[in-house]
Amino acid sequence: MVELEPTVSDVEARLPTPQTAEEFSFPMTPYCIQLKFMQRLFDTIEDSKFAIFESPTGTGKSLSIICGSLTWLEQHNAQRIKTKAMSEIDHLSKAKDDRPDWVKEFERKQHLLKVNEDGLQADVKERKYNAWVDRTRRREAADIRSRRLGAFGGNGIKSLAKALTASTKRKMQDADNGIDNGTDDEMIVDTYFSDSAVGGSGGPGRAALDNDVDDPVQYSDSVRKLLQKRDANKPYYDSDSDSDIQSDDAIETPEEPSVTKIFYASRTHSQLQQFVNEIKRTSFSTNSRIKCVTLGSRWQLCTNDAVRSSCHSVHTLNERCLEMQQNSKKKRCSMLPVQHTPMLDYKDLVGRAIMDIEELVTEGRRLSVCAYYGTRSSVNAAHVVALPYNMLLSKSARQSMGISLKDNVVIIDEAHNLVDTILSIHSVSLDSRTVSTLLEIVQMYFSKYWKRLKGSNTVYVRQTIALLKALSKYMVSLVKLSDGKETTSVFSVNEFLHQAHADHFNVFKIDRYLRESKLGRKLNMFADYCKQKAAKEMDIAEPNAKRGRDANNGSSSAQPPSNLAAVAPATAVSMFETFMESIGNPERRGARMIVRTFTAGSESSSEEHTGVELKYLLLDPSETFGVICKEARAVILAGGTMKPANDVVEQLFPRPSKLKPNDKQRLPKEAAVSAARLDPENAQLFAWDHVVDPSHVAAVVVSSGPTGQELRFTFQDQSDLHRLREAGNALAALCNVIPGGVVVFFPSYSLLGRMSSEWRASGIMQRIERKKPVFAESNLQKEAEVQVNILDQYTAQVREPGSNGAVLLSVVGGRLSEGINFSDDLGRAVVMIGVPFPSLNSPELAERLANYESSANMGIAEKADAKAGQMGPRARELYESLCMRAVNQSIGRAIRHQRDYAAIVFLDCRYADARIASKLPSWIVSSSASKNQSASSVAKLAFGPALSRVASFFKQDFNAS
Repeated sequence: MVELEPTVSDVEARLPTPQTAEEFSFPMTPYCIQLKFMQRLFDTIEDSKFAIFESPTGTGKSLSIICGSLTWLEQHNAQRIKTKAMSEIDHLSKAKDDRPDWVKEFERKQHLLKVNEDGLQADVKERKYNAWVDRTRRREAADIRSRRLGAFGGNGIKSLAKALTASTKRKMQDADNGIDNGTDDEMIVDTYFSDSAVGGSGGPGRAALDNDVDDPVQYSDSVRKLLQKRDANKPYYDSDSDSDIQSDDAIETPEEPSVTKIFYASRTHSQLQQFVNEIKRTSFSTNSRIKCVTLGSRWQLCTNDAVRSSCHSVHTLNERCLEMQQNSKKKRCSMLPVQHTPMLDYKDLVGRAIMDIEELVTEGRRLSVCAYYGTRSSVNAAHVVALPYNMLLSKSARQSMGISLKDNVVIIDEAHNLVDTILSIHSVSLDSRTVSTLLEIVQMYFSKYWKRLKGSNTVYVRQTIALLKALSKYMVSLVKLSDGKETTSVFSVNEFLHQAHADHFNVFKIDRYLRESKLGRKLNMFADYCKQKAAKEMDIAEPNAKRGRDANNGSSSAQPPSNLAAVAPATAVSMFETFMESIGNPERRGARMIVRTFTAGSESSSEEHTGVELKYLLLDPSETFGVICKEARAVILAGGTMKPANDVVEQLFPRPSKLKPNDKQRLPKEAAVSAARLDPENAQLFAWDHVVDPSHVAAVVVSSGPTGQELRFTFQDQSDLHRLREAGNALAALCNVIPGGVVVFFPSYSLLGRMSSEWRASGIMQRIERKKPVFAESNLQKEAEVQVNILDQYTAQVREPGSNGAVLLSVVGGRLSEGINFSDDLGRAVVMIGVPFPSLNSPELAERLANYESSANMGIAEKADAKAGQMGPRARELYESLCMRAVNQSIGRAIRHQRDYAAIVFLDCRYADARIASKLPSWIVSSSASKNQSASSVAKLAFGPALSRVASFFKQDFNAS
């Protein structure tokens, strides 16, 4: 067994679990499951564990998370203060009276350092930071007063504002109203030193001890220390040292102390907004009991309207923002004030009031400060940080945002898609057009500035060009070999580099160079400059071209001067940097390269062209998630439909802990607790039934249609027109007995389209429409806005007085299957047609299943079967879980509160299979169980008895139950 070494923290007593809603500051009378949820959440955090919480949608999960976690946080902070004080008193009482006073004082100080060294350091940091804030505010206020009185002779603030408008504001507006061409100096990459030049991680060079031949320049210890200090003290945005109102003497900004906090992550902006609004409903939002800040992207939080209007993509806005932080008065963003006081005022406001993203942006505009950097600077002092998935799950994003998970609590809501999200965030694609565009940009840049590049820039830019050429040549060869046909190949990263004749490049060093040198930012500036220059040349040439067209009866041979418009430069640079970061990670396990040739129509003509896509596919999320579990105090995954949960745990922790029971070693408690969290056997699952009465839910599997035809829609059966008509007739009959809205889910858009066409041709659709109007979802990206209108039209039709409801045809995993509230009459029934198993023809899915199968402890024969592509038991379990997790999300759209009621109808006999039914939510299975029915499966009936059961269900008086 692993022995635990006692630590100072052992003297702290365990926090007692609250037993009542009042102790949790719950704002209303809780459901029984809400009280249990808060208690189990409190215990999980206090015991530093990993747990999965499943509480069905409509059971007040968000409010339970808030009250449970914030109650623990307040008690934890109070206990730390009490423990520190009691420890000092206890130590003094045990001291011998006959010892000299100076000995007692020395021992007391040493004891305090042992008991709460971090706390003492935090106190020192806090005093130092608060002193800096007070000193800065006084200095800047005095500076303004002296300038106002001295330079403006008593005319007051109006004179100062007028002068600033004349000298500074004009320059800000000039930069904001368009893309600045920039000078050549601004587009030159800063001097870069490779790992041979300077020691230090993340700085301009690594360690001179390596004696790398790439960089012959060596530095003395004093110069090395200065460069390291410069990198360590680099602020999150640069200040304009030549500003009209900034003092000449620079004051180093001390680090603000960080408090213990709750990191709450969810999938969408609307979910984060809902979470923040729930906090406002509680007493935690009063009297500044807690400080809460919501993090978002520049696209969401930018307060410079002129910049936002000139940028039409996230990548472009990011690069534009970074460009405007350079030490140049004409380029500096007007929302990043050169004085500290406006940003400090914004931080104080964030600490006093709990605001969502829209409110944060509004206050940023009011104070004329950047809400993006203002929220980032507010993280250390915040008790609750709400942020989207990508900021939490990406290590590079956490580092750039200054987020530390050390000893803090991580809560991931809506975590049913957590594994898919991690894999998606760390997977990246690069196509032939992007490579071609980027190669052109880099070559043009290097040919113009190569003589002015210093340090190792010339070496690494040449290597970048050579790598891009190798990738481009490889893609061209694939297009020739494909002969216009679509092909797909799968390689390991090393195999891919060998196939592309790029295995002699040090991709790790090139990736590091791209990140540290900020070459991408300079390339974007250069590309913008080239495009502006080309546009001016086109404007000059346009009159001549017009005269030429008139002379040639309207025809013209004028061509665009460059191919830079094929792919946005900012997008191309960002994709390449992400791609290089992925393939340049030598320690990442479970990764594949998918190489695919495809044909697509050209934007400029009707002819098709053949392209190549390189997709880096991450298969093992455990590395990313393991880092979070090691750093955080506790990790909680919460969701309305977390079942099946076994495969989630196994994917997040696919390999057992390195600490085996027979290891005779002594470990600090902190290390042992961290190791225990990484052991899948220690994961806890808490699941509760729905708050609705079981009589409010009717779940039934319809095994056959009205004519007795078996309802089974496998891929092979989807071409059987008789089965398609059978499902339509069953739906038409159900619509006759179901009031209100009926939401129908299909496995795919193709089956939805095929069934709709067949129902329309056979007259079934007309029969349904005579009873209820039909609205259908589309998979066309250009119709994304139309989908919102369809949902609005469906809602309006259902809620129209005297309406008999409507039918909404949707797709599992589509835009209407998650996050949509079909409460009350909007979803009196959910009908599932078919089982949405993902396509096994997808190479991404095949590789993921094979990797999951091979991660188990298998014998030689089993590994051979997995390698041969045969689906083993673990792969089949994951395959079914991926399907049923999506199903559970869809059917959970209907029951949204305690008084709600709905029927769940499965038009496919496979839902009655034990393996499938076991993965359905327990509240659905229990609601369908009768006296003669097993409590572990859903009632399976022929169409006649099933229709009778649904009709009887809606004849109940639900208000009386």
